[in-house]
Amino acid sequence: MSQKFLRFTVCFVFLSILLSACGVSPTMESNNNEVVVRYYRRGYVEGGTDVGTVTIRQAVDQFMTEHPNIQVEIVGIPWTEEGTAKIEAALLTKTDVNLISLANVSLPGYVERGLISPAEDFMSEEDKADFLPGALEASTVNGKVYAWPLWVTAVAIYGNNALFEERGVNIPTIDSPWTYEEFVAAAQQLTFEREDGSQVYGFSTPSMPGMFGFLPMLYMDGGRVLSEDVSTFVQNQPNGISALQKIADLSLKYHVTPPDFGAVDQASVVEQFKEWQNVAMIMETPATLANLEDAAFDFSVIPPPVGESGEIVTTGGFGMFAVIDVEDEAVENASHLLAQYLTSTQVSLDVEGWQRAPGLRKSNTSYATTPARELIVQLVPYGVFEPSANISSEVTSQYNAAIQSVLLGQKTAEEALNEIAPVYQAELK
Repeated sequence: MSQKFLRFTVCFVFLSILLSACGVSPTMESNNNEVVVRYYRRGYVEGGTDVGTVTIRQAVDQFMTEHPNIQVEIVGIPWTEEGTAKIEAALLTKTDVNLISLANVSLPGYVERGLISPAEDFMSEEDKADFLPGALEASTVNGKVYAWPLWVTAVAIYGNNALFEERGVNIPTIDSPWTYEEFVAAAQQLTFEREDGSQVYGFSTPSMPGMFGFLPMLYMDGGRVLSEDVSTFVQNQPNGISALQKIADLSLKYHVTPPDFGAVDQASVVEQFKEWQNVAMIMETPATLANLEDAAFDFSVIPPPVGESGEIVTTGGFGMFAVIDVEDEAVENASHLLAQYLTSTQVSLDVEGWQRAPGLRKSNTSYATTPARELIVQLVPYGVFEPSANISSEVTSQYNAAIQSVLLGQKTAEEALNEIAPVYQAELK
């Protein structure tokens, strides 16, 4: 346990003894020494019945039961520009917000503004050993862990079992995954015209700017977007170029994707797969897995194909909790204690339905309630999760447009990546 947590615990124990001696119980109803933590939560609606609202309410109630001196106020923030403005207004003064949930891409900007209290200072040695290394890397800014990792949207392939059976294609396993060449051959076999003239395609994935479902394949040849120290744009090196070109070739060379590949959103991809059933495989996040389960759709989870790296690779967006750096040490300590609980294995046991994506602790396997979910959990340790850089929305848009230009055949991967490299590099400096 860290020194700050230890100091906080000792103070509370001493306070409990003192109050007990005076005949007062150390609960938040009976003393004036309670600590109030304000947790800003996107999508939370007080009294709401959606899964996200219900589970976070149950988790916070359980936490307060175990820590009666800490009162947690959940502030619901809508997924709108007005909601973002509300968070920003609170962060300007740091007087009304103590804990926020965010994606890892947002973390560097908050850190550079001096808003975040480093999680590393409050993590026990048990915490650090339990988190997967990739989780801590994705939560790191300037060499220090600033946030508490919660879960990751590990991307995988989802296959229509009926089409696989019809076309005589065997489903690969995590122990015997497809190579890229085998994946292409399977997608070609699964691309065909039905007797009624309708067309079935072997593969699709969201491919609009900023919504690229094929992200694991960017890493399959061993390349990365940024160097390990986050100082250099390296995707325009040969192993990054080759991977991006292979993704584009699925459409441009092998013709195994629908005509809208390169300009299709997530909802359309899922509809093509589930409703129209004119796509045999899609590469998607675990949110789609839950969607298919709810529809009782017959599907299998398939590992991403293996490229020149010789290894399976997945990736995805991280959910994490960040504590706001405030002057009140007791509030800051309590906020980290809440973040520790909300990212623990214990909360997944306390609250049914809490785990909506794979957890990032080695001890947490609660997401693996079905064979399909178990494979997703098995994929997580194969993840490539780059530390985030503070890239402006303008440069991010230019990068996304460069990627899409390759998918649409407007430029080669080498041309597009070499053009965006100096722009991205200037932003890193």
